[in-house]
Amino acid sequence: MKLLFKVLLPLPVLLAAAAGAAYYLLPAELEVQQAIVLQAPPEEVYALLDNPMEWQKWSVLNKQEDPSMIHLYGGPMAGAGARMQWSGDRVGNGQVVFTESISPSSLTYRQSENGAAENILGSFTLAPVAGGTQVVWKQQAVVGQSPWQKVLGAVQKYRKQDEVEKGLLGLKTLLLNNSKKKAVKTRTAYADHH
Repeated sequence: MKLLFKVLLPLPVLLAAAAGAAYYLLPAELEVQQAIVLQAPPEEVYALLDNPMEWQKWSVLNKQEDPSMIHLYGGPMAGAGARMQWSGDRVGNGQVVFTESISPSSLTYRQSENGAAENILGSFTLAPVAGGTQVVWKQQAVVGQSPWQKVLGAVQKYRKQDEVEKGLLGLKTLLLNNSKKKAVKTRTAYADHH
């Protein structure tokens, strides 16, 4: 019985201390930002970002990540107002709506997931650099003030960081594969004419 009191009595104090630490140490907002240089001109990269139907080719919102995933598209095919909705067993439900499109330098969007109260605000910024295009992908969201919301926000930040990293690598792979296909077509066309 004494052991039970020694274990149970400090438990609420430890939980209160953990909640207090979460409240003071964890941020009320999340921000994820990653950059990559892609070996393609800004116009080629932008075409893969500005059309939501292209996202499943390079982002984590694809059938390889979740074989049950279904995509629905609405609004214009590309640019401001274009949108993509998804539903899947692993990735849940969500929607991306493009809010501003300035070709070929920037794209902003609003993303909602699984009925979350707060939207994620995202942006892509493209800039020509030596050897290609620098793409900066940024996502921001308010996670709330309560300790529990802040803990969930820290988990969400980890998920978003992974999503951004995999997405940029997927974009790089897609562009590399596209350039290889173009090179093969060019060689084949050249061989056919000579």
